[in-house]
Amino acid sequence: MRKLLLVFILLTISGRTALAQFTRTEDLRVRPPEAWQPHQLYGLDMTLGGGYLNGNVKNFSLSGGLEFDWKPAAGHSVFVQASDNYVRYGDVAMTDKSKGSLLYAYARKPHLNLFLQTTHSHNRFRSVKYRMTNTAGVCFHNFLEGGLKPLMLSAGLTPEYEEDNGGTISRDFRGTARATFSSALTDTVKLNADIIYAPRIADTADYRVYSETFLELKVWKDSVAFRITASEEYDSKPYPGVKKNDFGLAHALVVKFSK
Repeated sequence: MRKLLLVFILLTISGRTALAQFTRTEDLRVRPPEAWQPHQLYGLDMTLGGGYLNGNVKNFSLSGGLEFDWKPAAGHSVFVQASDNYVRYGDVAMTDKSKGSLLYAYARKPHLNLFLQTTHSHNRFRSVKYRMTNTAGVCFHNFLEGGLKPLMLSAGLTPEYEEDNGGTISRDFRGTARATFSSALTDTVKLNADIIYAPRIADTADYRVYSETFLELKVWKDSVAFRITASEEYDSKPYPGVKKNDFGLAHALVVKFSK
């Protein structure tokens, strides 16, 4: 069964759907520390996917991602996430987005973390030439017993810098509220969900909502997994010509290294 699943994964990596290729997450929010696989020193996960079609339609796509966590001392954690996605139809680049994020977390109490985060992104589809957000906040986690582990609630303040493809620069100050949970459905299947609400402080009618849910299936021990991700994004006041809502469905092979 596992061998058949592995063959299926390798085949589907090279045949990603157009819907997956056009997923347009604007920023990469680092997963909260409690949602990462526990490691004593460090952990490294890498993903890679792509596709090629040459016939009535000529299409080329490439995507990849990296997740790294490091614990330099007791109570201190550093997390890095980065991803890139490129899609070309004929000679036209339809999707070109890069994202990266760095998070530092300090365990102030058993269920309370303080954190600092910076994210940087580029998104051709969303007309975002460059966006930087920096967040300082608090995180309350693992306060319920039961199947939802971790259940995490966090809040923070987020100054934002953004430049669009036309060169227009804007600076905003947003708030961020976030809820995350993880649940082991079986010994080999895990469900994760992450929802973020980010209103502009000066005008709460200007807000963004991000949600992401993924199923992860173990393929080989804790080292190789297959992940199916559904994402939903809503921007109440996007750039002219950009739709308010995006839904994406993607899949990837995940290879994990840790110590």
